[in-house]
Amino acid sequence: LRPRSLVRLEKRVERAHILRRRINVWNEAQNQENPQNMKFISSMIKEANRVDLMFPEVLTLTGVHKKAEEWMERASIALRTKMSLTELESLVSTGDNLPLNVSDVLEKLKGRLEQAREWIR
Repeated sequence: LRPRSLVRLEKRVERAHILRRRINVWNEAQNQENPQNMKFISSMIKEANRVDLMFPEVLTLTGVHKKAEEWMERASIALRTKMSLTELESLVSTGDNLPLNVSDVLEKLKGRLEQAREWIR
């Protein structure tokens, strides 16, 4: 007979190990042709919050998620307002290098960037 608190702790640690393996698999597959989208990363962040145990992989994942959210916010602003050519180029470059699939927004930005370049010519 084991105490209930020990059983809960063991389950939490097991969930943390499973999450850690999922994050490591995602991290190793980042350079593949089909990167995961924001929804996938958000779901892993939510799971990490439920497990409530911090480990380095969660910190890395949280950093990627935060960077992607900031990029999405800037990209959204760029699509709604006027922005300099340099800023558009920077956004497209950053979006291309994100380890997530942001192609829907990125393609719109690339179209906007192409329009700006054509206008300058």
